Amino acid sequence: MERYDLATKAWEAVAPMVEARAVAGVSVLDGKLYAVGGCDVDERLLSSVERYDLATKEWEAVAPMATERQAHGVAVLNGKLYAVGGINDGGFLSSVERFDPVGGGGTDGGGAEPARLGGAGRQAVRRGRLQRDDGNLSSVERYDPAVGAWEAVAPMALARFGAGVAALEGKLYALGGRVEEDDEAAELDRPANTVERYDPATNAWEECCRWRQGGPSLSRS
Repeated sequence: MERYDLATKAWEAVAPMVEARAVAGVSVLDGKLYAVGGCDVDERLLSSVERYDLATKEWEAVAPMATERQAHGVAVLNGKLYAVGGINDGGFLSSVERFDPVGGGGTDGGGAEPARLGGAGRQAVRRGRLQRDDGNLSSVERYDPAVGAWEAVAPMALARFGAGVAALEGKLYALGGRVEEDDEAAELDRPANTVERYDPATNAWEECCRWRQGGPSLSRS
């Protein structure tokens, strides 16, 4: 693992994880960094979870997930860690698991259809709810912990896979990813250069930025 220092604008190596893993989910909860699931050097699926403590500068194992998964999303909501979707030997997953650092154990966080696959961090928290948009889909679902259920919200204009997702100033952003080509003679997919923004007040998406060679270009305000 490497850490970037904003003051010095430089990277430095810090303690490596106990278990090497790829395609894992990563998030921060209570000032600690969590690495969730993924696969090991022999491409075996993992349910294990470990966290990095800034105070001790060491990694430690915590309760594993009930289900092995990789290419899933991980996000924090109301003091708990969520692992959403992904894939394992049984195929795409719609299941959601929730970790409580106080109790130290995992619980079922609900489920939703369709099953979704995506890279780590495919989730973002908006107004106390967990939102996700991954897996060659334009659909978007939102989880409300108050009722313990998922609900559909407005879909994106562009179906995309592997997009970056983040919340900023009360809105949700979906950046890049890969999209399918309409032309059958072309490659199956291509990188996307658009950014869409979701406004929960209007329940609508809009394209707000398009990345061009040399830097971003605003397409809307």
